[in-house]
This record gives sequence, C-alpha cells and structure tokens, in this order.
Amino acid sequence: MPDGVTEQAGTTARSLITSLSSTPVILALVVFNCFYMALSFWETIKQGDRFTENQKIWEQMVEKTMTYCIPPPPKQP
Repeated sequence: MPDGVTEQAGTTARSLITSLSSTPVILALVVFNCFYMALSFWETIKQGDRFTENQKIWEQMVEKTMTYCIPPPPKQP
C-alpha cells in the first residue's frame, strides 16, 4: 500500500534536514532566509496600513480645507 501525502512529505523533510545537518552553514542560511522573507512580508503589510492611514488623514485635511473655500461671485453681463 503506498504511503500517504503526509508520510511522503515527512520523509522528504527528514531527509532534507539530515542532508543539511552535514553542512550547518547552509542550514543556517536557509533558516535565516525564511525569517527574512517572513519579516519582509510583515513589513510590507504594515507599510500598506500606514499608507492607508496617511491617505485617510490627507482626505480629511482636503475636506476641511474645501469647507473654507468661497465660490467666486457670478459674472455680471
């Protein structure tokens, strides 16, 4: 009976860790790269949130400024 997907994934992960344990520098680089990608993804999300907040503040400032605008008087023919 063939192994399931989870068993095959586990076997692959174990063999990958075993092969990388002989070269700890590469294993450290792989772990660092995973953390770096997660940090970059989180920072991108936070930057998008800051941009959205700044956009809302800008819209409020424009709206307040426009309330003080006086339309020009109509032209006399």
